[in-house]
Amino acid sequence: MSPIERKWWFMLPVTMVAAVATMFLLDSARVPHTNPFARGLIFGLCFVALHRGLSFCVWLGLLWGAPGLADKTLAKR
Repeated sequence: MSPIERKWWFMLPVTMVAAVATMFLLDSARVPHTNPFARGLIFGLCFVALHRGLSFCVWLGLLWGAPGLADKTLAKR
């Protein structure tokens, strides 16, 4: 994880969008509610994949849109 990915203003929106997208995907795939462990496992795997992918895309967008912000963050290391 890069330092910018640890900031609350970066992590909160990415986490919220990933959670909503995961719920949408589970509902669209009609994953049954019969076994909560299986649904939780599928939710967790889908959420982690979406979270990492979305985080990477937003990080690249910030790097492209505001390279000075990324340079300051990396220089503080």
